[in-house]
Amino acid sequence: MFDSSFIVWLQQFSNGFLDSFFTIITTVGNPEYYMIAFPFIYWCISKRMAYRFTIFFLLSTYVNTIVKGFTDVARPCSSEVRVLYGDSTYGSSSFPSGHTQGTASFWGYLAYYFKNRYFTCFAVVLTALVGLSRIYLGLHFAIDVVAGLFIAIMVLTLFNLFYDKVASRLDGLSWKLKVGLSTVLPLLLLVPPGHDKGMLVGFAIGLMVGYQLDKRYLNFSNSATIAKQGVKFVIGVVGLFVLRVVLKELFEVIGFSALTEHGADMVRYLFVGLWASYFAPYLFVKLGLSKEPKIEIGQDHRVKV
Repeated sequence: MFDSSFIVWLQQFSNGFLDSFFTIITTVGNPEYYMIAFPFIYWCISKRMAYRFTIFFLLSTYVNTIVKGFTDVARPCSSEVRVLYGDSTYGSSSFPSGHTQGTASFWGYLAYYFKNRYFTCFAVVLTALVGLSRIYLGLHFAIDVVAGLFIAIMVLTLFNLFYDKVASRLDGLSWKLKVGLSTVLPLLLLVPPGHDKGMLVGFAIGLMVGYQLDKRYLNFSNSATIAKQGVKFVIGVVGLFVLRVVLKELFEVIGFSALTEHGADMVRYLFVGLWASYFAPYLFVKLGLSKEPKIEIGQDHRVKV
């Protein structure tokens, strides 16, 4: 089942161009990519979609982590295949492919949301290329990629079937309970063993809590001219990376980074998530880069899930 024969066959076509091409393509599935993509959706497309998207992506990642911890399959052996970009997978299980599942989840959700056949074709091709890159680089068996794709489709299908029903029940909860759930639910991802969990958990908590803060105190609007959207994105991303770097250096100076395996990353990315979902939008409003939210007659002010 976990056979290297397909990797060996694929790598017979190896050359410098393909090495560089697939190394670049595989980074589309890196966690850092989502640190930019989710804020862009939140700032420029739909904050409610970004919030729902975050819950879905967290659920998909949780399933991947559970399966990885349960199966604990070793990655392809470097004595049998050529392994490139191997440092990115150090200490993590092979089955199923997290990069493939993450890419399929991310672009699959967007394809479902936009329902445009050209965009769907793009999503399918990109997901296929990321999956192929994991095999070409010697980081995964073919079955890992197939399983990651299958799990992403399964989770997306179930999520779309049940999310609205669950959300409607949670809509009546108090604001404090919603903030509490936004904090506790991502923490469940810390239970099973896994890779890069602190980053994802912290960012998810920050984004989800910030969304609730925005709905209660700010009500930031995504609507703006194309020029203002571009300015928002540049300011937001610069602030995001400055915060990410500054906090990393600060934690290393005070020795916080060495306290727990995932603790420092979780705290650092919690602030990054809060910046993305609340403090950057607050700055956009103050700078006049966001239109004032429109309240329709008869519209209530309850915080929507």
